[in-house]
Amino acid sequence: MQISGRQLFWLVFSIEIVLTMLYAVSAAAIEANQDAWISMLLAGLMGFGIVFLIVKLSMRYPQQTFVQYSQTILGKWGGKIVILPYFIMWMYLNSMVLRNSADFVYITLFTKTPLYVIMVTLLILVIYVIFVGGLAGIARCGELMGPIILVVIVGTCLLSSNHLDWHHLTPVFIDSGWKNIIKGSISGVAFYGDIIMFTMIFAFMSNSKQALPITMWGMALTAVLVVAASMMVIMTFGPILPTRMWAPFFGMTRFISVLGFIQNVDILFVIIWLFSAFIKLSLFLFITVYGTAQWLNIKNWRILLWFFAPIMLVLALLPQNATAPIKEYVQHFWIPFVIPVNVIGIPLLLLLVSVIRGKSMQRKDESN
Repeated sequence: MQISGRQLFWLVFSIEIVLTMLYAVSAAAIEANQDAWISMLLAGLMGFGIVFLIVKLSMRYPQQTFVQYSQTILGKWGGKIVILPYFIMWMYLNSMVLRNSADFVYITLFTKTPLYVIMVTLLILVIYVIFVGGLAGIARCGELMGPIILVVIVGTCLLSSNHLDWHHLTPVFIDSGWKNIIKGSISGVAFYGDIIMFTMIFAFMSNSKQALPITMWGMALTAVLVVAASMMVIMTFGPILPTRMWAPFFGMTRFISVLGFIQNVDILFVIIWLFSAFIKLSLFLFITVYGTAQWLNIKNWRILLWFFAPIMLVLALLPQNATAPIKEYVQHFWIPFVIPVNVIGIPLLLLLVSVIRGKSMQRKDESN
Protein backbone atom coordinates (compact mmCIF):
# COMPACT_ATOMS: atom_id res chain seq x y z
CA MET A 1 0.00 0.00 0.00
CA GLN A 2 2.00 2.95 -1.29
CA ILE A 3 0.80 6.47 -2.03
CA SER A 4 2.34 9.19 -4.17
CA GLY A 5 3.13 12.77 -3.21
CA ARG A 6 0.16 14.03 -5.22
CA GLN A 7 -2.17 11.66 -3.41
CA LEU A 8 -0.80 12.82 -0.04
CA PHE A 9 -1.45 16.44 -1.03
CA TRP A 10 -5.11 15.80 -1.84
CA LEU A 11 -5.60 13.72 1.29
CA VAL A 12 -4.27 16.55 3.48
CA PHE A 13 -6.40 19.13 1.69
CA SER A 14 -9.57 17.05 1.61
CA ILE A 15 -9.68 16.14 5.30
CA GLU A 16 -8.68 19.60 6.57
CA ILE A 17 -10.67 22.04 4.47
CA VAL A 18 -14.42 21.48 4.87
CA LEU A 19 -14.84 21.06 8.64
CA THR A 20 -12.40 23.91 9.34
CA MET A 21 -14.12 26.21 6.88
CA LEU A 22 -17.61 25.46 8.19
CA TYR A 23 -17.14 25.50 11.95
CA ALA A 24 -13.89 27.22 12.94
CA VAL A 25 -14.96 30.58 11.49
CA SER A 26 -17.96 31.02 13.77
CA ALA A 27 -15.93 29.99 16.83
CA ALA A 28 -13.22 32.52 15.90
CA ALA A 29 -15.81 35.27 15.37
CA ILE A 30 -17.10 34.80 18.93
CA GLU A 31 -13.72 35.89 20.28
CA ALA A 32 -12.28 38.13 17.54
CA ASN A 33 -15.41 39.56 15.85
CA GLN A 34 -14.47 41.07 12.47
CA ASP A 35 -10.84 40.04 13.03
CA ALA A 36 -11.75 36.35 12.82
CA TRP A 37 -9.77 36.13 9.58
CA ILE A 38 -6.62 37.16 11.49
CA SER A 39 -7.33 34.38 13.98
CA MET A 40 -7.61 31.91 11.11
CA LEU A 41 -4.35 33.21 9.63
CA LEU A 42 -2.64 32.72 12.98
CA ALA A 43 -4.17 29.23 13.28
CA GLY A 44 -2.75 28.37 9.85
CA LEU A 45 0.74 29.42 10.97
CA MET A 46 0.39 27.22 14.05
CA GLY A 47 -0.75 24.41 11.76
CA PHE A 48 2.54 24.76 9.86
CA GLY A 49 4.40 24.33 13.15
CA ILE A 50 2.49 21.11 13.90
CA VAL A 51 3.22 19.81 10.40
CA PHE A 52 6.93 20.56 10.76
CA LEU A 53 7.06 18.75 14.12
CA ILE A 54 5.30 15.56 13.05
CA VAL A 55 7.06 15.29 9.68
CA LYS A 56 10.52 15.82 11.20
CA LEU A 57 9.74 13.11 13.74
CA SER A 58 8.33 10.68 11.18
CA MET A 59 11.20 11.19 8.72
CA ARG A 60 13.70 9.97 11.30
CA TYR A 61 11.98 6.60 10.80
CA PRO A 62 10.63 6.81 7.22
CA GLN A 63 9.74 3.13 6.94
CA GLN A 64 7.79 2.97 10.21
CA THR A 65 4.39 4.21 11.32
CA PHE A 66 3.84 6.14 14.54
CA VAL A 67 2.95 2.95 16.41
CA GLN A 68 6.19 1.31 15.28
CA TYR A 69 8.71 4.10 15.84
CA SER A 70 7.24 4.92 19.25
CA GLN A 71 8.45 1.47 20.33
CA THR A 72 11.78 2.02 18.56
CA ILE A 73 12.33 5.22 20.54
CA LEU A 74 10.92 4.30 23.97
CA GLY A 75 11.25 0.53 23.91
CA LYS A 76 8.53 -2.07 23.49
CA TRP A 77 6.47 -1.35 26.61
CA GLY A 78 7.12 2.39 26.76
CA GLY A 79 6.11 2.71 23.12
CA LYS A 80 2.93 0.70 23.64
CA ILE A 81 1.92 2.77 26.67
CA VAL A 82 2.44 6.10 24.92
CA ILE A 83 0.04 5.00 22.14
CA LEU A 84 -2.88 4.51 24.55
CA PRO A 85 -4.05 8.18 24.44
CA TYR A 86 -4.17 7.90 20.66
CA PHE A 87 -6.62 4.99 20.79
CA ILE A 88 -9.02 7.22 22.71
CA MET A 89 -8.46 10.06 20.24
CA TRP A 90 -8.96 7.79 17.20
CA MET A 91 -12.28 6.41 18.41
CA TYR A 92 -13.61 9.77 19.56
CA LEU A 93 -12.56 11.42 16.29
CA ASN A 94 -14.11 8.68 14.16
CA SER A 95 -17.45 8.82 15.96
CA MET A 96 -17.54 12.62 15.90
CA VAL A 97 -16.91 12.82 12.15
CA LEU A 98 -19.52 10.14 11.46
CA ARG A 99 -22.17 11.86 13.59
CA ASN A 100 -21.40 15.32 12.26
CA SER A 101 -21.48 14.12 8.67
CA ALA A 102 -24.80 12.34 9.18
CA ASP A 103 -26.26 15.41 10.92
CA PHE A 104 -25.27 17.65 8.02
CA VAL A 105 -26.84 15.32 5.45
CA TYR A 106 -29.95 14.95 7.62
CA ILE A 107 -30.46 18.69 8.07
CA THR A 108 -29.75 19.69 4.47
CA LEU A 109 -31.26 16.81 2.46
CA PHE A 110 -33.01 13.95 4.25
CA THR A 111 -34.96 15.40 7.16
CA LYS A 112 -37.45 12.51 7.17
CA THR A 113 -34.81 9.77 7.07
CA PRO A 114 -33.78 8.26 10.43
CA LEU A 115 -30.32 9.43 11.41
CA TYR A 116 -29.01 5.93 12.01
CA VAL A 117 -29.89 4.96 8.40
CA ILE A 118 -27.64 7.74 7.09
CA MET A 119 -24.85 6.70 9.45
CA VAL A 120 -25.05 3.04 8.49
CA THR A 121 -25.04 3.92 4.79
CA LEU A 122 -21.92 6.08 5.17
CA LEU A 123 -20.26 3.41 7.28
CA ILE A 124 -20.93 0.68 4.72
CA LEU A 125 -19.27 2.75 1.99
CA VAL A 126 -16.29 3.49 4.24
CA ILE A 127 -15.85 -0.16 5.23
CA TYR A 128 -16.03 -1.22 1.59
CA VAL A 129 -13.26 1.11 0.37
CA ILE A 130 -11.02 0.19 3.32
CA PHE A 131 -11.58 -3.55 3.00
CA VAL A 132 -11.14 -3.66 -0.78
CA GLY A 133 -8.59 -0.93 -1.47
CA GLY A 134 -6.89 -0.18 1.84
CA LEU A 135 -4.91 3.06 2.00
CA ALA A 136 -4.23 2.99 -1.75
CA GLY A 137 -7.98 2.95 -2.44
CA ILE A 138 -8.58 5.88 -0.07
CA ALA A 139 -5.73 7.82 -1.68
CA ARG A 140 -7.19 7.29 -5.16
CA CYS A 141 -10.56 8.57 -3.92
CA GLY A 142 -8.82 11.64 -2.50
CA GLU A 143 -6.99 12.19 -5.79
CA LEU A 144 -10.33 12.12 -7.63
CA MET A 145 -12.51 14.06 -5.17
CA GLY A 146 -9.95 16.60 -3.93
CA PRO A 147 -9.87 18.72 -7.13
CA ILE A 148 -13.69 18.72 -7.21
CA ILE A 149 -13.77 20.03 -3.63
CA LEU A 150 -11.29 22.76 -4.57
CA VAL A 151 -13.22 23.85 -7.69
CA VAL A 152 -16.55 24.05 -5.82
CA ILE A 153 -15.05 26.08 -2.95
CA VAL A 154 -13.30 28.54 -5.28
CA GLY A 155 -16.40 28.78 -7.45
CA THR A 156 -18.56 29.46 -4.40
CA CYS A 157 -16.26 32.28 -3.31
CA LEU A 158 -16.32 33.86 -6.77
CA LEU A 159 -20.11 33.63 -7.09
CA SER A 160 -20.53 35.22 -3.64
CA SER A 161 -18.45 38.28 -4.53
CA ASN A 162 -21.43 40.39 -5.65
CA HIS A 163 -22.86 40.85 -2.15
CA LEU A 164 -19.76 41.55 -0.06
CA ASP A 165 -19.30 44.64 2.09
CA TRP A 166 -15.66 45.39 2.85
CA HIS A 167 -16.67 47.78 5.64
CA HIS A 168 -17.62 44.80 7.83
CA LEU A 169 -13.90 44.00 8.17
CA THR A 170 -13.11 47.33 9.82
CA PRO A 171 -11.73 48.43 12.18
CA VAL A 172 -8.86 45.95 12.00
CA PHE A 173 -7.35 44.80 15.31
CA ILE A 174 -8.45 47.83 17.35
CA ASP A 175 -11.67 46.30 18.73
CA SER A 176 -10.24 42.84 19.36
CA GLY A 177 -6.58 43.02 20.36
CA TRP A 178 -4.08 40.17 20.33
CA LYS A 179 -5.58 38.42 23.35
CA ASN A 180 -8.97 37.82 21.70
CA ILE A 181 -7.41 37.10 18.32
CA ILE A 182 -5.24 34.37 19.86
CA LYS A 183 -8.28 32.94 21.66
CA GLY A 184 -10.14 32.90 18.36
CA SER A 185 -7.30 31.03 16.68
CA ILE A 186 -7.55 28.08 19.10
CA SER A 187 -10.60 26.67 17.32
CA GLY A 188 -8.73 26.72 14.03
CA VAL A 189 -5.73 24.97 15.60
CA ALA A 190 -8.11 22.34 16.97
CA PHE A 191 -9.30 21.46 13.47
CA TYR A 192 -5.82 21.66 11.95
CA GLY A 193 -4.66 19.30 14.69
CA ASP A 194 -6.22 16.44 12.71
CA ILE A 195 -2.96 16.41 10.78
CA ILE A 196 -1.45 14.34 13.61
CA MET A 197 -3.20 11.33 12.04
CA PHE A 198 -0.71 11.46 9.16
CA THR A 199 2.05 10.14 11.41
CA MET A 200 0.48 6.78 10.50
CA ILE A 201 0.55 7.58 6.76
CA PHE A 202 4.03 8.92 5.92
CA ALA A 203 5.52 5.39 6.09
CA PHE A 204 3.44 4.42 3.04
CA MET A 205 4.85 7.14 0.76
CA SER A 206 6.69 5.96 -2.33
CA ASN A 207 9.14 8.87 -1.88
CA SER A 208 9.47 9.84 1.78
CA LYS A 209 11.52 12.96 0.93
CA GLN A 210 8.35 14.58 -0.41
CA ALA A 211 6.52 14.31 2.92
CA LEU A 212 7.42 17.75 4.32
CA PRO A 213 6.96 19.95 1.22
CA ILE A 214 3.81 18.13 0.08
CA THR A 215 2.15 18.27 3.51
CA MET A 216 3.12 21.93 3.86
CA TRP A 217 1.57 22.74 0.47
CA GLY A 218 -1.61 20.91 1.41
CA MET A 219 -1.83 22.82 4.67
CA ALA A 220 -1.00 26.11 2.90
CA LEU A 221 -3.82 25.73 0.38
CA THR A 222 -6.23 24.89 3.19
CA ALA A 223 -5.12 27.86 5.29
CA VAL A 224 -5.42 30.33 2.39
CA LEU A 225 -8.95 29.18 1.55
CA VAL A 226 -10.04 29.21 5.22
CA VAL A 227 -8.77 32.78 5.64
CA ALA A 228 -10.57 33.80 2.45
CA ALA A 229 -13.75 32.06 3.64
CA SER A 230 -13.50 33.84 7.00
CA MET A 231 -13.26 37.22 5.31
CA MET A 232 -16.17 36.45 3.00
CA VAL A 233 -18.40 35.26 5.83
CA ILE A 234 -17.71 38.45 7.80
CA MET A 235 -18.26 40.62 4.71
CA THR A 236 -21.56 38.86 4.01
CA PHE A 237 -23.12 38.62 7.47
CA GLY A 238 -21.11 41.11 9.54
CA PRO A 239 -19.18 40.19 12.71
CA ILE A 240 -22.15 39.27 14.94
CA LEU A 241 -24.47 37.00 12.95
CA PRO A 242 -21.84 34.29 12.17
CA THR A 243 -21.41 33.68 15.91
CA ARG A 244 -25.04 32.52 16.07
CA MET A 245 -24.95 30.37 12.94
CA TRP A 246 -24.32 26.60 12.83
CA ALA A 247 -22.25 26.71 9.62
CA PRO A 248 -21.92 30.31 8.34
CA PHE A 249 -20.03 29.48 5.13
CA PHE A 250 -22.75 27.04 4.09
CA GLY A 251 -25.32 29.71 4.93
CA MET A 252 -23.47 32.08 2.62
CA THR A 253 -23.87 29.70 -0.33
CA ARG A 254 -27.67 30.00 -0.02
CA PHE A 255 -27.45 33.73 -0.80
CA ILE A 256 -25.78 33.18 -4.17
CA SER A 257 -27.83 34.52 -7.06
CA VAL A 258 -26.22 35.63 -10.31
CA LEU A 259 -28.58 37.31 -12.80
CA GLY A 260 -31.43 35.31 -11.29
CA PHE A 261 -30.08 32.28 -13.16
CA ILE A 262 -27.29 30.73 -11.03
CA GLN A 263 -29.00 29.82 -7.77
CA ASN A 264 -29.36 26.96 -5.29
CA VAL A 265 -25.65 26.13 -5.52
CA ASP A 266 -25.71 25.04 -1.88
CA ILE A 267 -26.41 21.50 -3.12
CA LEU A 268 -22.89 21.51 -4.62
CA PHE A 269 -21.48 22.28 -1.21
CA VAL A 270 -23.43 19.38 0.27
CA ILE A 271 -21.82 17.13 -2.34
CA ILE A 272 -18.26 18.21 -1.52
CA TRP A 273 -19.11 17.87 2.16
CA LEU A 274 -19.99 14.23 1.49
CA PHE A 275 -16.76 13.78 -0.48
CA SER A 276 -14.67 15.27 2.33
CA ALA A 277 -16.52 13.33 5.03
CA PHE A 278 -16.11 10.07 3.10
CA ILE A 279 -12.35 10.56 2.69
CA LYS A 280 -11.93 11.65 6.29
CA LEU A 281 -13.94 8.76 7.73
CA SER A 282 -12.17 6.24 5.51
CA LEU A 283 -8.69 7.49 6.33
CA PHE A 284 -9.28 7.81 10.08
CA LEU A 285 -10.96 4.40 10.41
CA PHE A 286 -8.10 2.84 8.43
CA ILE A 287 -5.57 4.45 10.78
CA THR A 288 -7.50 3.19 13.81
CA VAL A 289 -7.72 -0.35 12.50
CA TYR A 290 -4.20 -0.57 11.08
CA GLY A 291 -2.60 1.10 14.11
CA THR A 292 -4.40 -1.21 16.53
CA ALA A 293 -3.33 -4.25 14.49
CA GLN A 294 0.30 -3.13 14.68
CA TRP A 295 -0.03 -2.46 18.42
CA LEU A 296 -1.46 -5.96 18.99
CA ASN A 297 0.80 -7.63 16.37
CA ILE A 298 -2.19 -8.82 14.32
CA LYS A 299 -1.22 -9.55 10.70
CA ASN A 300 -4.73 -9.52 9.19
CA TRP A 301 -5.66 -5.96 10.14
CA ARG A 302 -8.94 -6.03 8.16
CA ILE A 303 -10.51 -8.31 10.79
CA LEU A 304 -10.55 -5.40 13.22
CA LEU A 305 -12.92 -3.47 10.93
CA TRP A 306 -15.79 -5.61 12.21
CA PHE A 307 -14.86 -4.72 15.79
CA PHE A 308 -14.31 -0.98 15.46
CA ALA A 309 -17.13 -0.12 13.05
CA PRO A 310 -19.97 -1.08 15.47
CA ILE A 311 -18.27 0.75 18.35
CA MET A 312 -17.89 3.81 16.12
CA LEU A 313 -21.60 3.69 15.24
CA VAL A 314 -22.73 3.37 18.87
CA LEU A 315 -20.55 6.30 19.99
CA ALA A 316 -21.85 8.43 17.10
CA LEU A 317 -25.44 7.85 18.22
CA LEU A 318 -24.84 9.15 21.76
CA PRO A 319 -24.98 12.98 21.23
CA GLN A 320 -28.47 14.40 21.61
CA ASN A 321 -28.35 17.10 18.91
CA ALA A 322 -26.45 18.24 15.85
CA THR A 323 -24.28 20.88 17.57
CA ALA A 324 -23.19 18.69 20.48
CA PRO A 325 -20.56 16.61 18.63
CA ILE A 326 -18.55 19.62 17.42
CA LYS A 327 -18.89 21.72 20.59
CA GLU A 328 -18.17 18.91 23.04
CA TYR A 329 -15.40 17.49 20.85
CA VAL A 330 -13.55 20.79 20.44
CA GLN A 331 -14.15 22.50 23.78
CA HIS A 332 -14.10 19.61 26.23
CA PHE A 333 -11.82 17.06 24.59
CA TRP A 334 -9.65 18.32 21.76
CA ILE A 335 -8.45 21.71 23.07
CA PRO A 336 -7.72 20.83 26.74
CA PHE A 337 -6.36 17.30 26.18
CA VAL A 338 -5.59 16.26 22.61
CA ILE A 339 -3.78 19.39 21.38
CA PRO A 340 -1.34 19.70 24.35
CA VAL A 341 -0.82 15.94 24.84
CA ASN A 342 -1.36 14.01 21.58
CA VAL A 343 -0.62 16.68 18.98
CA ILE A 344 2.28 18.54 20.63
CA GLY A 345 3.46 16.92 23.87
CA ILE A 346 4.05 13.27 22.92
CA PRO A 347 5.49 13.95 19.42
CA LEU A 348 7.83 16.57 20.89
CA LEU A 349 8.91 14.13 23.62
CA LEU A 350 9.55 11.40 21.06
CA LEU A 351 11.56 13.79 18.88
CA LEU A 352 13.72 14.94 21.80
CA VAL A 353 14.38 11.38 23.00
CA SER A 354 15.17 10.29 19.45
CA VAL A 355 17.65 13.13 18.97
CA ILE A 356 19.31 12.47 22.33
CA ARG A 357 19.57 8.73 21.68
CA GLY A 358 20.92 9.40 18.20
CA LYS A 359 23.68 11.62 19.56
CA SER A 360 24.47 9.10 22.29
CA MET A 361 24.83 6.28 19.76
CA GLN A 362 26.97 8.51 17.53
CA ARG A 363 29.38 9.20 20.41
CA LYS A 364 29.62 5.46 21.19
CA ASP A 365 30.47 4.74 17.55
CA GLU A 366 33.14 7.46 17.54
CA SER A 367 34.66 6.17 20.78
CA ASN A 368 34.85 2.65 19.36
